Amino acid sequence: MRFKPPHPGNLVALAIVALVAGGFTALATVDGGKPALLSFGPYLARILAFSVIQASLSTVLSLTLGIALALALARRRFPGRELVLAALSTTMVIPTVVAVFAVLAIYGRSGWLADALGLMGWSTGFNIFGYPGILIAHVFLNAPFVARITLDALHLVPAEHWRLAMVLGFTPGQIFRHLDWPVLRAEIPGVASLVFLMCFKSFAIVLALGGGPSRATLEVAIYEALKIDLDFGRAAWLALIQLVICLLLTGLLNWAFVRPPGTHTIRSLVRRPDASNPRLKAMDAAVLFIGALFILPLALSVLGGSQHILAVMDADLLQAFATSLAIAAIAGTLACLLALALGTAARRQRFALRSPRLAALYDFLPSTLLAVPPFALTAGLFLLVRRMADPATAGLILLPLINGLAALPFAYRYIAPRLMVAEERYGRLAASLGVTGTAKLRIMDWPVLKRPMGAGFALAMALSFGDFGIIALFGGPELRTLPYLLYERLGSYRLDEAAAVGLFIVLIAFLLAHISSRLSHAGD
Repeated sequence: MRFKPPHPGNLVALAIVALVAGGFTALATVDGGKPALLSFGPYLARILAFSVIQASLSTVLSLTLGIALALALARRRFPGRELVLAALSTTMVIPTVVAVFAVLAIYGRSGWLADALGLMGWSTGFNIFGYPGILIAHVFLNAPFVARITLDALHLVPAEHWRLAMVLGFTPGQIFRHLDWPVLRAEIPGVASLVFLMCFKSFAIVLALGGGPSRATLEVAIYEALKIDLDFGRAAWLALIQLVICLLLTGLLNWAFVRPPGTHTIRSLVRRPDASNPRLKAMDAAVLFIGALFILPLALSVLGGSQHILAVMDADLLQAFATSLAIAAIAGTLACLLALALGTAARRQRFALRSPRLAALYDFLPSTLLAVPPFALTAGLFLLVRRMADPATAGLILLPLINGLAALPFAYRYIAPRLMVAEERYGRLAASLGVTGTAKLRIMDWPVLKRPMGAGFALAMALSFGDFGIIALFGGPELRTLPYLLYERLGSYRLDEAAAVGLFIVLIAFLLAHISSRLSHAGD
């Protein structure tokens, strides 16, 4: 009987499961005993309560401001609107450590707000640390993201629906009820789940702006257990709890994003009938003003670093830039290759083997990586490889690996749908001609995949380039990325240099995100 090698996608799926299981097992058994979960019950209750409360508040505030901005931008046309839309699209790749710097630069004790009030003779005892700073940073990152996603959905309302509403003389309330609300109702569950998940797992923002151990998420608690207390058993339990909670949220997120395809309609933009309503004009102007008043100073605080770019152009910056670029390139390549393998396996299950349930499992596997605590996984894998490599070398291995796994869900969303399209278009023809394996990938898939593959690679690079998660465990003089360099400058209160480094990170991340956006919207 001829041996048939397993499909690469099956090997990738097994490798991901083995990495996660092996990392958690190594972390839980490093001390040779089983940690007692009940021994830190009050501590766990406090961490969970804070994680849920701050994530819930951040989600509600982000959705409120984001949806209000989306509705205002959908109704209004004004000079500079395209620039506003481009700025909204960049929030996905803004590093959290840059958001931390922006909040401190504006609302900190020596920030712009304190200086402005001091000039007017006012003194304020406002403390940015704790809930205020965390909520401001989370809303700054997530509200524009919500606005961008919601605005894109609102633009998909067919033009004939708007013309019909105009003919029927719909009032603004009826327009919202019959046209806007169905779109919002479909988008809110998925977007809210995603924002809640990101805020629940927040690390850099809570670490820098939490103000003490009483303000910590599970991610921060895992980091402290590993980095400060060296309590691997506690880290394992905390990671398991976070994994279970986030898996439930990820399942909800995956279910919410799966919708039946819409019918083909005319989607050209038309003027909304409610755009001329005086009350809505005043309300939209107020929303846009509040959004600009909240978001613009935080963005300008980073742009202020342009005056100090030359001051930070030293060997440390160049070394950190080279390290960040190398790690991001490897992570992006890894994410795309894994996405390609899983996508072809899902396609094979759906079309060749007629097993849609197994195909759905392959589709769901990348999303589950959003639920895996990166610190716990990294620490467990480090325990496995520490006997074969020194800490600095282990960091260089694990950084691109973990960042690549973290970017896999996003790369998969670019690549997997195009694989399905290629199979639907040309699959039967390829089968009749006997085109299989690498020849099928080269002849049938690559012409359809090359642009989304480039888009996924650029986005994965952008996400990895600005990451300040795993580098917090391994960072130091021997291994330093740009986000870690920014964190060092913030820690030593060199805010001008921090602004310059932050601007450098944002510009590169914006360039990568722009490339990804252009490629993702290009035709086949």
